[in-house]
Amino acid sequence: MSHTCVSCALEFPDVPTQRGHMKSDWHRYNLKRRVAQLPAISEAVFNEKIALMAQEDTPEDRSSKKQVTKKDVRRQQKEALQQQRRELLAKREALQEKFKGLNLDNIETIEPENVQKDSAEPIEDEKSTETPAEPASDAPKDVEQPEISQEEQLLAEKLANRVEIPVTTCLFCPMKKQLNFATLDENLDHMFKAHGLYIPEKKYLVDPAGLITYLGEKLGLGNVCLVCLYQGKNLEAVREHMFSKRHMKIPYENEDEKLEISDFYDFTSSYGNYTQDSADGNNEEWEDVSGESAGEEEDEDEIPEDPLIDMGTELILPSGAVVGHRSMARYYKQNFPPERILSEGQGTVIAAETRHFAAPAQRQELQMAKRAWSLQKKREDTNDRRAQKFINNQPHFRDPLLQ
Repeated sequence: MSHTCVSCALEFPDVPTQRGHMKSDWHRYNLKRRVAQLPAISEAVFNEKIALMAQEDTPEDRSSKKQVTKKDVRRQQKEALQQQRRELLAKREALQEKFKGLNLDNIETIEPENVQKDSAEPIEDEKSTETPAEPASDAPKDVEQPEISQEEQLLAEKLANRVEIPVTTCLFCPMKKQLNFATLDENLDHMFKAHGLYIPEKKYLVDPAGLITYLGEKLGLGNVCLVCLYQGKNLEAVREHMFSKRHMKIPYENEDEKLEISDFYDFTSSYGNYTQDSADGNNEEWEDVSGESAGEEEDEDEIPEDPLIDMGTELILPSGAVVGHRSMARYYKQNFPPERILSEGQGTVIAAETRHFAAPAQRQELQMAKRAWSLQKKREDTNDRRAQKFINNQPHFRDPLLQ
């Protein structure tokens, strides 16, 4: 019985020899050539190729062909540092061995006169060092000067980078889309409609141009957000922040925010019976009224002859109580919630936010759209439930891949 190798075209007398050949590199190489549909080579040709590759493939060539990774670079740097450390330690040991042989007795034997001279010199040096140390009070002045110069430098940079925003220019539009208007009212109307800028207590505002100028300086010179005081690098950065955070409004909630812009308002008209003559009447002399005169004035305010006031369906008594007619009983039984009294800040916020509310027509459209969406979702759910109910209603299982 013959034992052969088909890949190498050889014949062997026994099985162990055949198995040894199967484990050789020559047989593996011929197997790879056979897979690549190449003819087999003899053992002599294979050995020549191995010898040529061994001559060409030296350790230096391997290192040059190998790709250097970040890990290799870090390893090389670490080895270099370790080598430097070893060199420094060797130099240190050499110096220590060199100084071990020196005689230290000669160094310690010093004459007492020299010691006194040397000890006296530091005293003079201390005196000499103490004398120039007197102007120590001037040191803080020298330390404070750089702080002042930094503030001046920062102020100079702010003034150099200042952006003038005219009164007729929008405060929030970017430079590429900046709008200029003919009058201040047109600018305010644009900022209200496009950006939602609501001016609080507008009926008491006496200097709208000054208010817009102040806001423009706050943006163009200080580069500060109007609401959260965010400090930006420049005007465009502050505008982008205000647009993204919706901070394009004038804060008017607490006392500090109201006092900030109080110079542009005049609330004297809301003080009741205030007139210019009463304001100028501070120079008049005030007289104290005695108890008798006060009693006379009270007597003058007598109750009228007809104390009852008839309002048709209501009767007002002298005490201020109101008596209603029985025909209005159904209305008197109704309990309405008390009227809510809002502060100035709350009224301003509500007035600013109501502009975003939908109109009645839009509310009806939204309700109709929601009703249509709910009906469509309901139909889809019903169809899904019906489909799931009959999903397994078939006599035999049929694999869709085999159909």
